[in-house]
Amino acid sequence: MNKACFMPYNPSHPNYLMAQFEYGSAGGQDMDKLRKDIDHEAEKGNTAVAVWYKPKTKAPFLQSLNTGQVYIRGHGMAGFKSIEGGRGGERIDYDVLVDRLVESGLPKTFTGKVKMFNCHSAEPGVPGSDPECVGPPFARLVADEMYSRGYKSCTYFGYFGSIDSFAKEGSQGKHHYIRKVVQGQSTEVARASEGRVQFFPTVRIRPPGLFKRLFG
Repeated sequence: MNKACFMPYNPSHPNYLMAQFEYGSAGGQDMDKLRKDIDHEAEKGNTAVAVWYKPKTKAPFLQSLNTGQVYIRGHGMAGFKSIEGGRGGERIDYDVLVDRLVESGLPKTFTGKVKMFNCHSAEPGVPGSDPECVGPPFARLVADEMYSRGYKSCTYFGYFGSIDSFAKEGSQGKHHYIRKVVQGQSTEVARASEGRVQFFPTVRIRPPGLFKRLFG
């Protein structure tokens, strides 16, 4: 199975290094989270590729996908409209994410899965509790936006809880796990896949045009 780990952060942003430090090679072997996941997928017989956004540039691997999986990477919070490219990195809103996914060449005919692989991406929040919190889950915002842009053949997923940013050993082997802090210690709750939820896009119905209202 082909998997793309999409990093939608602008290389000209002043805090782009934060994404490279955490998810790329700039932070050394202790970080480089995408490489760890790509190697893990290779061990399972899957082809996984890190796709870093480049303005006005098509990503050949993303363009080639008819099916498979696209993982959107970055830090998330419940009900936030944006995700963060590494701690202190660029924040991008859901519609900007979709802009950059389209610009990078994901075909409208893609029939695979788009996974908002961000902590709390399936969870709503309290609007106004933070300037970034608008209420609906991030996965809902992305699913609706992508569907409205013509991505009508793929499926969309979000995640509950705080999930590992790369595969780690746990009670069920090497996987991504949901974790919570108990008495100051990070504790395994379940596999991330157990907290994965499908989002069905909200179909936006356009009001009838003037001709339709007058003569329809």
